[in-house]
Amino acid sequence: MNASIESTLFSDLENLEKALSQDLSGDHARAMIRYFGEAARESGTMKAQARIDAERQLIGQLENAFEASQRVIRKIWETLHGAALAV
Repeated sequence: MNASIESTLFSDLENLEKALSQDLSGDHARAMIRYFGEAARESGTMKAQARIDAERQLIGQLENAFEASQRVIRKIWETLHGAALAV
């Protein structure tokens, strides 16, 4: 990974951690989880409609990434606040 991408990634994660640490109620985290859930569902629909195997594979990877984003948001919020996030 080059230095620019690495710097951007760590900066984005730092900003995410800051936003979630200030989200005492969990409302912002839940909204982000819903957003990524909807994106994953829409990706699943797109994957089912794709006609080319390479497209299905790429869309499947995108769907997996959105689902992983949901898990990351939840894990960071729960770790920062020491509580389970009710979604």
